[in-house]
Amino acid sequence: MKAYKILFLDHRTYCINSLGDSLAQMGHKIMYQPSWVPKEVESGIAYFKPDILITVGYNRRLFSLFADRIAGLCKKYGLFHLYWATEDLINHKDWSLPYVQRTRPDLVWSIHPGCIKKYEKLGIPASYLNFGFNPRMFPKKKRGAKEIYDISFVGSAHLFKKTYRYDSLQHLLFPLIEIGQKVHIWGSDWQKNEALIAKEFGKTVPRDWLQGYLLYGKSGSVYCSSKIVLGVQNAVDQVSQRTFEILGSGAFMITSRTQEITEMFEDKKELVLTSSPEETIELVRYYLNRPELRYKIGANAHRKVIENYTYRQHITKIWPKAEFLIKLKWRKGLQRRGVL
Repeated sequence: MKAYKILFLDHRTYCINSLGDSLAQMGHKIMYQPSWVPKEVESGIAYFKPDILITVGYNRRLFSLFADRIAGLCKKYGLFHLYWATEDLINHKDWSLPYVQRTRPDLVWSIHPGCIKKYEKLGIPASYLNFGFNPRMFPKKKRGAKEIYDISFVGSAHLFKKTYRYDSLQHLLFPLIEIGQKVHIWGSDWQKNEALIAKEFGKTVPRDWLQGYLLYGKSGSVYCSSKIVLGVQNAVDQVSQRTFEILGSGAFMITSRTQEITEMFEDKKELVLTSSPEETIELVRYYLNRPELRYKIGANAHRKVIENYTYRQHITKIWPKAEFLIKLKWRKGLQRRGVL
């Protein structure tokens, strides 16, 4: 396998950092472009001389007029453009698809397998790259770890679009509000969405439950310091990014019973599933006072994720297709210039 120089045109969020880590472990040289000023981006390309440009997900600056410059930059410097569509399927039509149509990347990696054919119909090759786990960022929970929180939930309100997330919150969080079982909540927009929450769920999240914004790098410590972590899901046919983080860290998680979750993890062995508010209350009361059982289930979850769902494992499976397309593009470029 050839080692490539890869430039990430985005800020370093957890998933971008983890993707970069995994590619670096495979022998590639990585650079993150922190600036969005066109001249500075071009200077970065001229300095680093990358082979591959990777853009990721949704960023307002990336989706500004700057997006129209990307295809030109790739043509000028002979870059292979790879786009990782981390907003599929929920925001496929609103975000991913318009971006792909504007930039025409050479390859799309999508977190939803159902979107692969959608990109291929546009004449753009695509592969399935789901979220995964980065062991470097989330150390395993130790037996006997000090658990200072009974129940935790890490995540923004994220209620701008009606998705399965509404149902999952109804299963997991709001029944605990109903009985006054405190949940430590980290994330943004909970107070901002107070009126919407009252309208949709008939509840108000207590202000003293809100812990504010949490840096991604610190979320692992919350998972390991909690007796129970609530894992809200956004769709029935996808597993959220935080699911891999929580389970990979060996924390004990209660989450909604969905099609995808039940296919990937075993209930009562690697996590605990709920289908209703009443079931959640029953499960919380049962597991709060069973530390050894929680630890055993969390340890099983950690093992399952490490063995099956790391970013390195995911990328290794799909990299041969990417490398084939990279070499094909280079060969065609040489032929056009009369070199071959």
